[in-house]
Amino acid sequence: MHPSRRALLTTAALTTPATLLTIGTAAGAAVAQRPRALVGPGEPLVYGVIGDSITGRGSFASSADLAWTSLLQARLSKTWQVTRVNGVTSRDGQGLTCLATVDTVPFGCDLVVVGLGTNDCRERRDNRYVYTPKDTRSAARALFTAVAAASPGAVVVGLGVWGDRTLLWSPEDCPRPVSRVAYWDELLAECWAENGGIFVPCADLYDVPAHRLPAGRPAFGGYTTDGFHPNDAGHQALYQRVADLLRLP
Repeated sequence: MHPSRRALLTTAALTTPATLLTIGTAAGAAVAQRPRALVGPGEPLVYGVIGDSITGRGSFASSADLAWTSLLQARLSKTWQVTRVNGVTSRDGQGLTCLATVDTVPFGCDLVVVGLGTNDCRERRDNRYVYTPKDTRSAARALFTAVAAASPGAVVVGLGVWGDRTLLWSPEDCPRPVSRVAYWDELLAECWAENGGIFVPCADLYDVPAHRLPAGRPAFGGYTTDGFHPNDAGHQALYQRVADLLRLP
């Protein structure tokens, strides 16, 4: 099922939040307590996916089967009877999928993965960033609340920003320039924690050139690798990080 996010945001306060985990970073990698177990082995498992070109569409992998969410689905299918349910997204005025452009979220899931926020962090128009921290915090809280309401008790995983941490930016609340990617990751992690989500940083995976380069190679959907989006190796790295975090069999 796909209830609208707007309708979910009018519901009563949650009484059964998703699994809460404490996430830190060590050399940019996710560190977490052991997640609560998913449903028993062999049982049906509903796997929800919401995301942008990287997570929602798996763009720039060489085939759909090699997108990181597809790799995760294949791994899950070794233990559970998996049904995948995709969220429905649209695009903003610049043609990009952002936190505020999710139209519906999956319902009744046991596991939900969300990959959004990269475009909110990076998008520019007329040499100015389109989205402010206030914009992102508001959209993130609304989306994450909807996800938790639609699948109470689910294990919910949210990726951080895929991007260059050396990109500096001067926010109003800091006296000197800071990494915009790191700032956005902190913001997203805070919003996830409010609804018991598992935040998974991935900017350190972007830092590995082999996860993005070389550009110009064919990818499924008529794309060619562009040096920014993850290639097959990058999708494999994203999948492996999430699978390791979930302690999958």
